[in-house]
Amino acid sequence: MKNLLVSSIEEYSGKSALIIALGLILREKGFKVGYFKPFGVGTTRISNELVDEDAYNTASVLNTGDNLEDVCPVKLDRPYVEFVCTADPVALKKRIIGSYKRISETKDVVLVEGAVEYKVGRAMGLSDLDVSSTLDLEALMVVKYTSDFVLDGILTARELFGERLKFVLFNQLAGYKKAYVKDITEGFLKRNRIDMLGTLPYDPVLAGLFVSEIGEALNGEWLVKPEKKDEIIEEFLIGAMSPPAALKYFRRVRQAALITGGDRADLQNLALETGNIKCLLLTGHLEPPATMLGKAEEKGIPVIMVADDTLTTMERVDEVFGKARIKGDAKIRRIKELVEHFIDLKPLGVLT
Repeated sequence: MKNLLVSSIEEYSGKSALIIALGLILREKGFKVGYFKPFGVGTTRISNELVDEDAYNTASVLNTGDNLEDVCPVKLDRPYVEFVCTADPVALKKRIIGSYKRISETKDVVLVEGAVEYKVGRAMGLSDLDVSSTLDLEALMVVKYTSDFVLDGILTARELFGERLKFVLFNQLAGYKKAYVKDITEGFLKRNRIDMLGTLPYDPVLAGLFVSEIGEALNGEWLVKPEKKDEIIEEFLIGAMSPPAALKYFRRVRQAALITGGDRADLQNLALETGNIKCLLLTGHLEPPATMLGKAEEKGIPVIMVADDTLTTMERVDEVFGKARIKGDAKIRRIKELVEHFIDLKPLGVLT
């Protein structure tokens, strides 16, 4: 297998998840795997060190043993316009080439993660288009099939990448769409000399949020902390109805969180009894009765109090839902299983 650039037409397409799965599969087959992300945009500070969050997480999961400065040599540390006007593209290119060389010289294969989407960084010669040319990489495009118009996006990318765009993989498809997408796209891709590797279904475990991530995203106050494992929340319910009306919804869901006012003890107690509600998000900065908190603690159900109202809390949850990083054994195991089951790796040179 050759070193491979994993790119996308739009953000949150699943590049990091795919790289984690591929890396683990290749390692099981005896490959020494490297990971490289030339241009990191989603930066944060961990232990006072500037890192790209995706690169940091993926490198940690794959445990490649490389220096983080080499794993992601160029990080956006200021507003992009300022970066474009002040950084030296020639120096950045040299840095990328040097880091890539150090990582690749001890590896059998290097999986290279593109930027947010394939055009980002073009003004500085840092886009996936530039990286594929500079490092002589074939590209795999991860595509969310949001509508049939994504075919235009693939064709545009093919015209820009040229022969380097070799592979396409469709991600996050609802089950009923899988056969439809395969039937209508495979011929189109073949005519444009692109191999379709397969389609990955939408998966609630991968899209879900850990309870700890919800608490962090909402800047909430823990009234009851999770005692054991960090549960994955796959869906959210808003509790604004009467208990009899709410009960049928509580029974339909699994791995759900209830968003309701801190003064709705009736719904809170009902949710604790059903077994399907795994977390309570109490809004309005209203603390519930101590008896309810005692019952939640007894059942091991975390309770988070937030200052926002119920609607605002739901909107904030929507902003992060489906964008969670792949971490934790359950998610890592799940994405690996999906890739092994649904994706044909033979065109990449991986024997299954």
